[in-house]
Amino acid sequence: MLKLAIIGCTGRMGQMVLKEANQDPNVEISGALTRLGNLFVGQDIGNLIGEAPLNISIMDVPEKAFMDADAVIDFSHPEALQKNLDEALTQQKPYVVCLTGLTDVQKMKLEQASQKIPLILAPNTSLGIALLRKLALLAAEVLGPFYDISLLEMHHRHKTDAPSGTSLSLAEPLRKLEHLKKNKPPYSPHSPRQPGTIECAVLRGGGVTGDHSVIFAGDQDMITLEHRALDPRLFAQGAIKAAQWLFGKPAGLYTMDDVVGISL
Repeated sequence: MLKLAIIGCTGRMGQMVLKEANQDPNVEISGALTRLGNLFVGQDIGNLIGEAPLNISIMDVPEKAFMDADAVIDFSHPEALQKNLDEALTQQKPYVVCLTGLTDVQKMKLEQASQKIPLILAPNTSLGIALLRKLALLAAEVLGPFYDISLLEMHHRHKTDAPSGTSLSLAEPLRKLEHLKKNKPPYSPHSPRQPGTIECAVLRGGGVTGDHSVIFAGDQDMITLEHRALDPRLFAQGAIKAAQWLFGKPAGLYTMDDVVGISL
């Protein structure tokens, strides 16, 4: 029985992780953390997710929230990362970071922390996105420099970062290829299109959970690889699987590709 502490428990995804974990016989919620002064602090997490009391109170102090956990899942905000990461380091807790919009400095801090604790950086915890990343790299290798590569994403109207962390993660392995090495985020569209570039188009609207396409456009044909998330529970379940996989691993920086068993 893996004990989990959930950071950002009062947010949309945090609540979803609590619900999924509460229904999973292989995990147990041992701690729930929200921001300082949140109105839910002190309440039972059962009240938050519409269940009977579960005898776990929502906290705003990471030291207490992490105390009994085997692993920590973070669905909070980038501005809270450093404080929570410091406590995870202090308590030597495996840490699943499900945040997008991280700065280069924050990513460097995570790399440094991964020398001391096992850590997964997962802007998207869908197992299908990990597969899409592999398929996109395979297609780019086969098609070579004769096809223009474009990323197309759509998310709900409330998403703040653009391009999304998922789009950036789809582009990252492509940049290892010789004809795409000069690309750097944010992959903004240009006209006319320059050869050997990656472009990313961003759409926001309604309640779209998350659509991602990788488009390979040649002079005579076009190939599209697509992943469509139909239910946000997908990401909560993926985060729990990531925490289960991470527990017991040596210190290091891992991704969902490692969880799925895909090598890029």
